[in-house]
Amino acid sequence: MIIEIKNRWTGAVLFSVEAETLHQAVEAALAQGANLYGANLYGANLYGANLRSANLRSANLEGANLRSANLYGALNAAHALADYREDIRKVLDSAPSEVPGLLQALWDGKVDGTTYHGECACLVGTIANVRRCSYDAIPELKPDSSRPAEQWFLNIRKGDTPVTNPASAFACAVVAEWMHERGISAPVRR
Repeated sequence: MIIEIKNRWTGAVLFSVEAETLHQAVEAALAQGANLYGANLYGANLYGANLRSANLRSANLEGANLRSANLYGALNAAHALADYREDIRKVLDSAPSEVPGLLQALWDGKVDGTTYHGECACLVGTIANVRRCSYDAIPELKPDSSRPAEQWFLNIRKGDTPVTNPASAFACAVVAEWMHERGISAPVRR
């Protein structure tokens, strides 16, 4: 069968190959030097895959089985996490008064990275909720679904907490670190 590996944001086909499994398609793509930046590999079984030196930056690996995969040199964890952390911190710098409320929303599972509005919203939407305004009414923080911070929050859904979702746990850690550096006390957990 023909398997297409698509960009997680645009849906554009990054690589197409005849293969039996997504695992085989990914390995074929990498063998041919394909760049899988931003690939949607959600839920892929990549058990034992050779991902050595693969560019998986911004790839959606949520639920992917990477057990025994060779990730040596892959542009994934270290580079991507640093980019996400840095951009989340820039957002926090833009709305410092709302940061404790954002942390509370993460703890309470009231973040949904797929929408800008509603009780559970994305990063900018949650900041707007804390500020009690529309998500597009924050002059210093414009909605931008392509920015790394917003892309990270896409991995958090309503009901996800730092205990149940690693993306939420990472976001909480970045927020807590940012608050600690500024001497801001965390809200009392409800």
